[in-house]
Amino acid sequence: MKKRMLGEVDVFQIQESDELYAHMNVNYVRLPELPDFDHYGRLLDALGRGDYFISTGEVLLPEVRIHDNAGKIAIDAKAQNTYPLEMAEVVWGDGSDTSRKIIPLTGNHEFSESSFRWSVDAKDWKWARLAIWDVAGNGAFTNPVWRQDAK
Repeated sequence: MKKRMLGEVDVFQIQESDELYAHMNVNYVRLPELPDFDHYGRLLDALGRGDYFISTGEVLLPEVRIHDNAGKIAIDAKAQNTYPLEMAEVVWGDGSDTSRKIIPLTGNHEFSESSFRWSVDAKDWKWARLAIWDVAGNGAFTNPVWRQDAK
């Protein structure tokens, strides 16, 4: 089954002094505009396609493309960050094993925007996803993307 991940927060009991914002994962849905009430189905369609990323808001991934390039995972991504970025993490699976590659991200600054292009050797990959983390441990991650010719 091709599964999707959803950001969520469990709130069982809160008090007026509790801090919620820092612990809430949000689903950032990619749409050209916020649909009105009569067209809320556009949000559901985007969720069904996996056309969103999950973040607490300090790292944003407005554009990510993951695709196959001669048996390698090719990634083009744009990131926006509040704190300096620490690393990117490419996670993939071949149906039996799950692997990951950590890519150090240095030389960026707080409140910046960056574009990245990576290629990861993963001959038999079936699915892959991207996460980017900042120096404070905040991150954003995509849903898995399935390779077109994967069985």
